[in-house]
Amino acid sequence: MTETTMCWGFECGDGWFNIINQLCANIQHHIDWKNRKEEVVPQVTVDQVKEKFGSLRFYFTGGDDYIRGMATMAESMSGVTCEQCGNPGSTVGRGWLTTLC
Repeated sequence: MTETTMCWGFECGDGWFNIINQLCANIQHHIDWKNRKEEVVPQVTVDQVKEKFGSLRFYFTGGDDYIRGMATMAESMSGVTCEQCGNPGSTVGRGWLTTLC
């Protein structure tokens, strides 16, 4: 608990599962591909996954600029995807924002 907040699990709705799942698969594929070419990319470890201001936040250590770009893209995609069901959505609310269909 002092090093990562993953002890509380993923703090977002199931609607973003596909975004997170594909992000993790793409990250690992990139690391494996780069390391085969003898360009060492540090393994990514996830520190926290949560909803904040109506979109996904994916905090991690390791990786490279390409992986940071992938995480930014996933966070952007969550802003137009319903957090509950995964259908297209939009950010709604005052104060507490959420993305819903």
